[in-house]
Amino acid sequence: MSFSGFIQFILGFLVGVLVLTGAGAATAYFFFNQLAQNPPMPVYEQEEESEEPSEVEEETAVEPEPEPEPEPEPETIQDRFGEQAFEARVTWSDGLSLRDEPAEGSSRVGGVQYDDKLVVIERQGDWQRVYVPDTGQEAWVKAGNVQQVD
Repeated sequence: MSFSGFIQFILGFLVGVLVLTGAGAATAYFFFNQLAQNPPMPVYEQEEESEEPSEVEEETAVEPEPEPEPEPEPETIQDRFGEQAFEARVTWSDGLSLRDEPAEGSSRVGGVQYDDKLVVIERQGDWQRVYVPDTGQEAWVKAGNVQQVD
C-alpha cells in the first residue's frame, strides 16, 4: 500500500465516522424535540355532550318537595365500641404499622400516618386494638404512640 492509498483510507474512514455521527445526532435531535412538545389536550365524552346546547327545553310542573326526614343522630364512639373506647391521633412521626395480632412477629395488615385519627378500642399489655375510621380497619398497634383527642 502506498502513502497516498493510506491517506485515502484514513480520510474515507474519518468521513464515514462523521456521516454516521451526524446522522445519529440528527435522529436524536428529532426525537428529543418530539418529546419536548406538550401532547394535545384530551377531549372527554362528557365535555362533548355538555358543549352541545339542548334544542328542546321541556317545561315541568313544579312539584312541592317532600319534607326531609330528620337525620338520625350519629352513634358515638362509646355506643359503638364500649365505654373504654376513645378517639386518638398518631403521635409517632413515622406513622404506625397495623398488626393482626398483639405481637411483634405478627403480620402487618396496614398502616396509619402521623397525625391520622383512630379509635382506641382496648388495651392489652403493650398493645392497643384500634379502629381506623378512614379505612374501616380494626387492628393492633404498639401502645404509647397515640394521644387521646378531646
